[in-house]
Amino acid sequence: MSALNRREFIAASAATLAISSAGKLVAESPKADASGQNKTWYSSMLRCGQVNFNEQDPLTMNADAWMDYWASLKVNAVMLNGGGIMAFYPTKVPYHHRSEFLGSRDLFGDMAAAARKRDIRVVARMDCNFAYEEAFQAHPEWFQYNADGSPRKHAECPWLYATCMFGTYFTEQMPAIYREMNQSHAPDGFYTNGWPSTGPLEVCHCLNCQKIYKEKTGGVPPEGTDAGSAIYRRYYDVSMDRIAEIWSLWEKTAKEGNPNSVYVGNLGGGIDTVKNVKRLSEVAAWFNADNQGRRGNTPIWECAQQGRVARSVMDGRTVTNVVGSYSNSSINWRHSAKAPAEATMWAAQAAASGMAPWYHWLGGQPQDNRWRENGRVFFDWLAANQTHFRNRRSLANLAVLYPQSTIAFYGSDGTRTRKLNRTTIDQTDYLQGLYAALLEGRFLFDFVHQENLDAATLKPYRALLLPNAAYLRDSECEAIRDYVKSGGSVLATFETSRYNEWGVQREDFGLSDLFGVSVAGEVIGPFGNSYMRIDQPHPILEGFTGTTTLPGPEFQSTHHSFKK
Repeated sequence: MSALNRREFIAASAATLAISSAGKLVAESPKADASGQNKTWYSSMLRCGQVNFNEQDPLTMNADAWMDYWASLKVNAVMLNGGGIMAFYPTKVPYHHRSEFLGSRDLFGDMAAAARKRDIRVVARMDCNFAYEEAFQAHPEWFQYNADGSPRKHAECPWLYATCMFGTYFTEQMPAIYREMNQSHAPDGFYTNGWPSTGPLEVCHCLNCQKIYKEKTGGVPPEGTDAGSAIYRRYYDVSMDRIAEIWSLWEKTAKEGNPNSVYVGNLGGGIDTVKNVKRLSEVAAWFNADNQGRRGNTPIWECAQQGRVARSVMDGRTVTNVVGSYSNSSINWRHSAKAPAEATMWAAQAAASGMAPWYHWLGGQPQDNRWRENGRVFFDWLAANQTHFRNRRSLANLAVLYPQSTIAFYGSDGTRTRKLNRTTIDQTDYLQGLYAALLEGRFLFDFVHQENLDAATLKPYRALLLPNAAYLRDSECEAIRDYVKSGGSVLATFETSRYNEWGVQREDFGLSDLFGVSVAGEVIGPFGNSYMRIDQPHPILEGFTGTTTLPGPEFQSTHHSFKK
């Protein structure tokens, strides 16, 4: 395979308009800030690599051969399995399970030494979500429990028990492991696989959580994560506070061994987020998105879209995205290489949308090695052209609201009953539809998180688009009014501003005065077979000759009354 040229790169990422519409937001080289101190080592990172160890890898894994490969990709850092579920170094922390095949070897140490010989930074990949049965027997208070009192186990590996972030596993056991690794290996950072994620909160019934519910929410753990419940809303805030507390603790612990070290959480999920990414960004120095590839009906542009979500809250700080080199489609073929065009498209979208690609393989003894060349070709191209990825100013003049509350909670009230052909309406569809239209129209746009609706953030944009931002705070409605008063234009769809941030219905639209429209009834629909009739010609109808009907909307708009 030959190196990518400009035309091939644009083709690989064309579905995202990522080169221009993402504004080329990529980290700059380190330089002194206002205090005279150098920026963090990871602020200039453009390329990452990762190999996941399996339990047998200590027997045969060749550290120098692996690091020769990562060096050939000119990566700035590698992610290597350290511990948590399973230690790949000779740990002395009680109940920190060693690989059965580790013996006297220090696999993490061997790999880290080989990386450093090649001037590659080392980040320890940690697993905090599960532990082995010996830990459960010794410390049952570390773990999650179901409502019937049974411990919660891994679905595929029942010998692993799910840990609870409200227990001391997170505040004592994990910090003990970090401190041991700081002393023995001094990694440049720690990364936790799968935690905290941006997905739904887990409802745990352990004694810790029962106490927290009683003391901080005034209730008991609910059956599900329903934002219509006042108890759940309080628990949501308690959980976000706990995540921030743990994140800050682990960041502090990482820096005990090395002041330039960093803690990195797993924040993938694209636009479908439940945990508040704005609040997470307040403690995150580095946003890593574990968004490895397409599966099922994943839109072709999702990787660049993930970059927009991250950039909407990170204010120019480091963003990376894991690019799976294996075939992670609707069936995960974890030991087969992804098609070259698919891998290149995902990596190209990551780079073009302002994220550093983080190339990932599973297992130290691959039987299918086609993935290696796929990564080398793109990373060679990226290294050769990295000077073109240093511009930090977005060229976009359109802002699309990232409606976090709507996406997280829209299905938690009566809207969940809105089904078409037995399929519940997906709360992300509204944003995806607008996104697709903007791409097809070749418009340049950025995401703006709904909690960043201030004058300074909106000033560069001539218009703000609100894709069914049904759940908005009063303060956010006021910020939108202020934007219009300052000369900005606004377009909104469907139920925008109908509810507050938790889904409590207002008597009228929160932005009723802005748009001159009021509620006159409830939503009708969805309908799978409705039509609109053409009564008279209009410029917008050019091209629709030969018909007097057009497909109609899923929901009827007769519940609106327009003010004159």
